[in-house]
Amino acid sequence: METIEVERCTVCESSIIDDTENGERICSGCGIVMQEHMEDHGPEARSNNLEDKMKLARATGQTSYSQHDLGIATEISIGSTDFSGKKINAETASQMHRLGKWQQRVRVSSSRDRRLSNVLGRVSEICNSCSLPKNVIETASIIYRSLDGKNIKVKGKSVVSISAAVVYMACKRCDVVRSLEEILREVCPPKDVKSKTKLASKYYRMLVMELGTVTTPTVTMDKYISKIANM
Repeated sequence: METIEVERCTVCESSIIDDTENGERICSGCGIVMQEHMEDHGPEARSNNLEDKMKLARATGQTSYSQHDLGIATEISIGSTDFSGKKINAETASQMHRLGKWQQRVRVSSSRDRRLSNVLGRVSEICNSCSLPKNVIETASIIYRSLDGKNIKVKGKSVVSISAAVVYMACKRCDVVRSLEEILREVCPPKDVKSKTKLASKYYRMLVMELGTVTTPTVTMDKYISKIANM
């Protein structure tokens, strides 16, 4: 027969009780707090009201390096209904539209923020066009952030070419088979592919010099099969 050992207070040896409301474990005798910030492993509170659901939720949306603000900023939705689905009048809708525009301006107020937002947006576009997995998008975004964090001058460089170079390096790091030409062929007109590839190659060499070389793994047949299946 299995015996259950009751945890005792180290001061007065009374039993320990859980105060789930305050997230604490306290002594039933002397009242000393034995543990703070307890994790609640019970089911999440339920509600039929959307506002209450948002207040009671214990988790929020995930962050992403592919968004210039990491996806943690609020966003004013533009539409004809409020959060509960009720229709709003034209004056309120117009006001919300203006607030949304101003919020967007504030989010990318500096030239550095605008450039970061522009490049990361193009990186996501390239990865989606090439059917690359999410880890490549995140890795490419981290690579560009590393470049931006070192204050390396990228102003004036072709957004398409620098984005392609970053994605190409991310593919190498994530063991995904793609060439620069294949990447650019998905996002550039046919007449510009050759010139953009040449420029992207130059930017890739710059990335290698600044961020270090990337060890190229052996390309096996199954990687080519995976590449063809995703094209």
